[in-house]
Amino acid sequence: MDIQLLMRIGRMAPPRWLTLSADVAAAKRLAARGMIDVTLEVRGKAKFFSPEAAHVDAITREGASAIASEKSACRRP
Repeated sequence: MDIQLLMRIGRMAPPRWLTLSADVAAAKRLAARGMIDVTLEVRGKAKFFSPEAAHVDAITREGASAIASEKSACRRP
C-alpha cells in the first residue's frame, strides 16, 4: 500500500533515496497524487535494484496530512 511507503518515508532521515522497483513505482503514484515531491534518476543496468531511483525531495502538506490521519487511525481502540 502506498500509505505504508509514505509512512516509511516520513521516518527516513534525509537524503531519502528509494531504489527498489516497487518503492519507485509507489513513489511515482504518491507524487502523482501530490503527496511527495520526487526526482527520478536513471541508474543504468542494475542487477538487483530498479534501473530508476527516486529521491524524495519533500513530503507535501497533503502527504503530511495523510500520515497524521493514518497515525490517528492506528491509535483508535
